[in-house]
Amino acid sequence: MKRNGIERRTGRCNGRGFTLIELLVVVLILAVLMAVSIPLYLSAVQDSQTKTCRSNMQTIANAVQASRVRGQLTNYSSFVGSVSTTLEADLQAIPVCPTAGTYTILNGSSGSNTTFEVSCTAPGHGTFEPGVDSH
Repeated sequence: MKRNGIERRTGRCNGRGFTLIELLVVVLILAVLMAVSIPLYLSAVQDSQTKTCRSNMQTIANAVQASRVRGQLTNYSSFVGSVSTTLEADLQAIPVCPTAGTYTILNGSSGSNTTFEVSCTAPGHGTFEPGVDSH
């Protein structure tokens, strides 16, 4: 600022730019926000993958039940094993686990051929048994 031909200096050079402290505070705030939000995001992604897998297991279970009724079978023994093309009539396409697990049809918790469950090999995805896990 000039006064009587003499330039006076102020604390900041023309009022432009940020001080080092201001920049460090902004970086610190952004780091804290990222430290809080990234674990939440990763947890949400994992939860959605688990729910998608469970939905796929329910779809496979519905297809097994529909195929059994259509074929007038008395038990589920012909379906035990890997999910195969025998279910394609009841499925548009064989579902794929979002974390590259594979689906298998097993005998149910009673151990007999009168019940069955669908299992996924991906860690944490577990099994689905109609009538037990449907609630």
